[in-house]
Amino acid sequence: MAASAKIPKILAPSGIRLPPLPTIRDLVKLYQLRAIKQLSQNFLMDERLTDKIVRAAGKIHDHHVLEVGPGPGGITRSIIRQRPRHLVVVEKDRRFMPTMEMLAEVAQPFLRMDIVQGDILKYQAESAFPDCEPHDWLDAVPAPVHLIGNLPFAISTRLLINWLRDMSLRTGAWRYGRASLTLTFQKEVAERIVAPIVSEQRCRLSVMNQIWSKPELRFIISGRAFVPKPEVDVGVITIVPLQTPLTQVHFDTVEKVIRHIFSMRQKYCRRGVSNLYPPKVRDELTELTFRKASVDPLARSFQLSVDECLRIVEAYDEFLQENPEIGSYDYRAAKSKVAREDDDREFD
Repeated sequence: MAASAKIPKILAPSGIRLPPLPTIRDLVKLYQLRAIKQLSQNFLMDERLTDKIVRAAGKIHDHHVLEVGPGPGGITRSIIRQRPRHLVVVEKDRRFMPTMEMLAEVAQPFLRMDIVQGDILKYQAESAFPDCEPHDWLDAVPAPVHLIGNLPFAISTRLLINWLRDMSLRTGAWRYGRASLTLTFQKEVAERIVAPIVSEQRCRLSVMNQIWSKPELRFIISGRAFVPKPEVDVGVITIVPLQTPLTQVHFDTVEKVIRHIFSMRQKYCRRGVSNLYPPKVRDELTELTFRKASVDPLARSFQLSVDECLRIVEAYDEFLQENPEIGSYDYRAAKSKVAREDDDREFD
């Protein structure tokens, strides 16, 4: 720890002598840290808000916590105060390593804190907590594992889809059981995640989350609380995996079909679904899909319930089992090929 950052010790309520943690503003000033716009970095300075985010995660005392993108350590400090058994922070930007090392030194007498300098998109979360025994997925109480983070806007949706896939396969952080997530998103994205049927915000994210988990929008944070101030407000979402997911179809198939269903929001849902099939069998299989699923092909995607979406998924999956070659058809790739051929003919 740098000499200028040395802090006197005070007596904590528990009787353990704890050094008070510096404010996030002090850390930013001490290490001359500035948010990089290209990395979607926004620092949350108000420790009352970072405490509120961590409280939204529920009981984390003596649990295992993976923090994503801690930056200068605002939420990290709030996590440390709750004294989990093991805290792992994954940060891509090496500029924040000194602040993380400083916080790890403060936390050392009371919990294990590991610092990983790397990309969360490549991090293997199944190895994060070697001392954590896997918990039965059907336990009423979720596993004592939590993912917490102020996510960079640029990768938040991609990260969430990756985590939902791990959740469905019970890999990554979910090899330990029903690990929960407490995450920040742009307000509009947060509202989409929890959007009910017929909502203007309902989209692929809504249905995908609601198939495997119970997402809840806990509260909104004004963009003014962040430095630099983003153009949008921020929503804090908690996501707890369902004991029994609403489908047993493989995640990749579900994601593909749901993506097609919502690819043309303002058109009849049959338009998006039809693009799952090659042109020669498109009309026939599209009609059969909706007949098998007992879903109105003239409904808009945002009017479909999770159950109706899954009936379409299951109908497609049934065709896929009978005709595996259908799975390799890619409407966008085929469309691009046609466009390229048209271009070639134009220059012949």
